[in-house]
Amino acid sequence: MLKKILITIGSLLAAILILIIAAGIIIMLKVDKAFIQAQMSKALNRQVYIEKIDVSIFSIVSGIEIKNVAISNFKTPQQLAVLAGKPVAAGDVFTGMEALRFKVRFLPLLHKQVDLKELVLYSPVINLTRSKKGVLNCDDLIKSKKQNPADKTDMEKKKDAEAKKQVKPLTADDIPVAITVGEIGIKNGTLNYYDGKFDQKFQIYKLTTLAYDINIDPKDLGKKDEIKLKMSLGIKTVGSMKTGSVQSFDVTIDAMGKVIPFDVKTRQLEPEVIAHVGFPDGQITGLQIFNAVAAIPLLGDYLGEYISFLRGKQEWKNSKASGVDLRYKTDKAELSNGKLDLKEASLLFDGAVNTESSALDMNLNMVMKKEITEGVRKGLAKNIEAGIKNPEIKKYADSDKLAEAAMQPLINKDGMIDLKFKVGGTTKKTAVKLTQPQLDSLSSIIKKSGGSIATEAAKGAGKKIVGEGQKKLMDDVQNLLKK
Repeated sequence: MLKKILITIGSLLAAILILIIAAGIIIMLKVDKAFIQAQMSKALNRQVYIEKIDVSIFSIVSGIEIKNVAISNFKTPQQLAVLAGKPVAAGDVFTGMEALRFKVRFLPLLHKQVDLKELVLYSPVINLTRSKKGVLNCDDLIKSKKQNPADKTDMEKKKDAEAKKQVKPLTADDIPVAITVGEIGIKNGTLNYYDGKFDQKFQIYKLTTLAYDINIDPKDLGKKDEIKLKMSLGIKTVGSMKTGSVQSFDVTIDAMGKVIPFDVKTRQLEPEVIAHVGFPDGQITGLQIFNAVAAIPLLGDYLGEYISFLRGKQEWKNSKASGVDLRYKTDKAELSNGKLDLKEASLLFDGAVNTESSALDMNLNMVMKKEITEGVRKGLAKNIEAGIKNPEIKKYADSDKLAEAAMQPLINKDGMIDLKFKVGGTTKKTAVKLTQPQLDSLSSIIKKSGGSIATEAAKGAGKKIVGEGQKKLMDDVQNLLKK
């Protein structure tokens, strides 16, 4: 009995080994550098150059590695024929990468399961451009080659619109097998983008974005419908922006979370992203929301230079607190527990952003550092004193006490200036309203203090003036305050 079992196991192992070797031979025959270059060039209409492909009989197990790949911008068939087998010119690179590693587990394939261990692009560089007419240098890859939409008749356009409406959405049931992936994504990538319409450059650098532990099974969607996600990158403007909601920025981002690809109820492909996004380092100049807050007249009167800092460059480094919790689905991004820790203040925020319409519906809370409070009080006292024009009133008005009284609504229990705002409008045209505290103008504060000032004036002269004379003095002081 044992002998039969051993023979059976041995036969099974031999069969698997034969299948692996057979698959490896097929791969060796098909995965040829010249063949792959030619096929990619034909499909992409671009010159493709591959320095080396590591492949062997056992590549089905160990994986395939393609090294130093370069892909040019668009080329005609005639140009491709001339450039075949030649390296891509440095100034003509659309995208390139140091390596691509591909590894799939063999045994699950026998059970109609795709178990991809690794598919990672190492150090890819993509140079993306948009012309003044709005044409991307990759439009030929993403648009239909059959007919240009601009050349279609109105009837054809209507038919296309109807066809789009009738397209059946992708569901989990359209996936014939269970999918398991160990790791797929990009490590240390760079994206250079030039927008010719606005003469503006952007760069995404040190981009590492990995989807891992991917587990999707249409037969058990309630438990197996998840893609874990981690991402780190820097994104910056190259030169000042000439339009938009910010002048310049350079921000690093770290994100950890997951993606739920299919809606469990409808089983349709409706990706939902749940992640925590951190901003450990960054600098921003001219952010429209900050400018809108700094432009609120009352805040300028109360805080002076301590609010105008928002118009300048904001910079933070090694901040573990700066970040936000994100939940995104069907064009709506919900933000919670948001915080940006600046030198002068901490900004707390939550709310929603519609990525389709750019509409904002957010709450913003600015808590200024405690050491700023005294500077604001002194500045406010000076403003109040300057607001009292009549020299006679200045004899009785105590600007320091008036400033302390005026600041009370601004101060929280920890002795810090605490302001709350409602943010609406869009990302391009932001509307900001101060909701808490409700502040009076400085002139109103001075007038409301008139009774107290008049009382003090009357006390000073009360020893000599009584009755109708004292009442007249108080009336005179009140009238002076109104001048």
